[in-house]
Amino acid sequence: MSKSSLTYYAEEGYKVVHPEAIYGHSSHIASGEVLSDGGFQAVDAADIYGVGSELIASGAEELFIPTLSSVPLFHILLFATLVVYLNMLYRSWGFVGHLYRDMFTMRGESNMIYQGGLIPLQQFKHIATTIGFVMLALMTLRVADGFIPSNSPIYDSDIAHFAPVGALFIVMVYVAWYYALHKILEWVTLSDAAPQLSAMGYTHFVRVSVVLYPLVAVWLLGVDSGERFIVPLLIVAAVVMLILYLKDTILFFIDKKISILYWILYLCTAFLLPLSFVAHLLPQRLG
Repeated sequence: MSKSSLTYYAEEGYKVVHPEAIYGHSSHIASGEVLSDGGFQAVDAADIYGVGSELIASGAEELFIPTLSSVPLFHILLFATLVVYLNMLYRSWGFVGHLYRDMFTMRGESNMIYQGGLIPLQQFKHIATTIGFVMLALMTLRVADGFIPSNSPIYDSDIAHFAPVGALFIVMVYVAWYYALHKILEWVTLSDAAPQLSAMGYTHFVRVSVVLYPLVAVWLLGVDSGERFIVPLLIVAAVVMLILYLKDTILFFIDKKISILYWILYLCTAFLLPLSFVAHLLPQRLG
């Protein structure tokens, strides 16, 4: 821009400033000449960000959310139960078949004894019970992941790596409570009703462990379709098993001519009381 032009704009009331006043020290207006073909100058990362810089491909990365069900011990126990379960199906399919066929009757125990004998049946029930205990522990961790905040300090400590052991301990404490409750009932009532109730609960737990384990295993594996298909199917199956247990127990109380009020009290003491205690305690400890 010529000096005459600057003088003209100054007389018209415009304030004339130099480029460095706007863009910084040593700035100047470009002449408009093309620096390279096409009007662009190729530069690399070092020219912009400094020596040694380089550009990397960027993309959306999935946010990592810590979970108790992602620790190695969780998957080791799940794999171990899967191997034991398949071996149990192979070696004790006769017992398993009776569990399914006699699900809606009360003849399952006697039919299984007739099928393979008392001692093999006891071994089968011990294995199924062990699988059920581990299954309950892993399910507890899977459910707990939905209640523990992702920023909880438990994920930053070694406790998370041994969480399956803690869940197994909780299951064992409940089993001890269930056993002690029936022993106390047997001592107080001086009858064989409490041992029969305990045996009934034992048989139903074996049935639940065998029948529901495939669905639970798929859910614990974190299959993508698990939340949409497996979970509703698992809930329906669990409700059916619960109804069968409630039906057998209430028929047992009616057959023994015991008031239904005691049946309700028994269910609350054996199941609802410990569950409510855990539900009240864990959020305060793990939050």
